[in-house]
Amino acid sequence: MTVAGKTGTAETGNSGINTTWFICFAPADHPQVAVAVTLENQTGFGGTTAAPIAKLLMQAGLSSRSKK
Repeated sequence: MTVAGKTGTAETGNSGINTTWFICFAPADHPQVAVAVTLENQTGFGGTTAAPIAKLLMQAGLSSRSKK
């Protein structure tokens, strides 16, 4: 299944501290599940901080839908 997503990183003004996010939906061609994760006070980027959490949530959401 193809998942569509976008990462984001916003500098906070404090050196090395970011607000990060990842938003995604699946299936990409006919969305049924959407996930958005936002994290404050991070030292990484959206792809390394928020995306792994979104992946777990997406897997749980898709698994739950397939059991219905």
